Amino acid sequence: MPSFPRPSPDFNYDLAQEKASLDSLFAERNVPRSSSGRLLLASWNIANLGEQKRDPKDLELIAHLMSRFDLIAVQEVKSNLVHLMQIVDYMGAGYDWIINDVAGNNERLAFVFKKRKVKPGRLFAEIAIPEKDFPRHTVVVPYLVAKQQRVDVFYNLRFTPFDRNPFIGSFESGALNFTLVNVHLYFGSFKDSKKVAERAKYARRVLEIYTLGKWAGSRARGSTTYDRDIILLGDMNVPAMNNDDAAYQALLKSGLIPLDAHSKAGGSNLDGSKTYDQMAITPGAVQTRTRGYDVFDFDNAVFKDKWDELEQQHGLKGANPKFNKYVKFHISDHRPLWMELNTE
Repeated sequence: MPSFPRPSPDFNYDLAQEKASLDSLFAERNVPRSSSGRLLLASWNIANLGEQKRDPKDLELIAHLMSRFDLIAVQEVKSNLVHLMQIVDYMGAGYDWIINDVAGNNERLAFVFKKRKVKPGRLFAEIAIPEKDFPRHTVVVPYLVAKQQRVDVFYNLRFTPFDRNPFIGSFESGALNFTLVNVHLYFGSFKDSKKVAERAKYARRVLEIYTLGKWAGSRARGSTTYDRDIILLGDMNVPAMNNDDAAYQALLKSGLIPLDAHSKAGGSNLDGSKTYDQMAITPGAVQTRTRGYDVFDFDNAVFKDKWDELEQQHGLKGANPKFNKYVKFHISDHRPLWMELNTE
């Protein structure tokens, strides 16, 4: 996606005040603190990280939020790594990071982790499906014409290689060994687009999800898999977790268990209407060790002074899109997801 422009007028916020507001919301939303015998895992799409011209204190505010967690899968890290490195520096010497190379939209995927809690394993790779194994899948795309429901059916659609190859990382924390699959899947276009070519792009998104789930399900059952305790997490561009959404149904076909964190705090976009970001786990050790999960709606804590100013000027409805411009530029247009695992 293109970088979000700096909103006008500039907003010179108080960093200490914003950190305190985040801490208050962490407590209000019952986000656990890092503790012995527990792992706090998070996933966050930080918009255009390294490309968007954020201020240093924006990076420090992002770092403050991230440092609540022990291990974070980060999406949308751009080729320029300066901002990622600055964020990790702000998080403190106890954190480290691992990345893959750039792919579609000039993006990388990253893992940021607390060294005393998390030990990297021996498997780090990108998922690349051999051409002989490209799956085929029929994708049904519903759309509206003059408020009437219609469908396009893309029969026996063949997988196109991932636009951004998912990034696999194996980790150990306490008695738990697991593999994370960090993803930012193809978006393409909205399923209600008026042009069939655009609906075909949505079908490609569904096929990426189907292929990823098929891969994960196969690995979870494989006798020679490095680690069958697998967690898929990241921006999967799943609009809604319901029976009418082809993207979500494609995820369910894998046999993995999606964690419906959105049922508690709303969606992972800023207005809470979409469930683009997902966490899904294999049955077994990860499932039995999961203690909690949620979306963290940081946008309901930050920049209260700016919100009050905009609401006074434009009213509730008019203030919201203007306020979100500040949140998108200084922080992100996605909310992080988190889960807590028992590692004893």
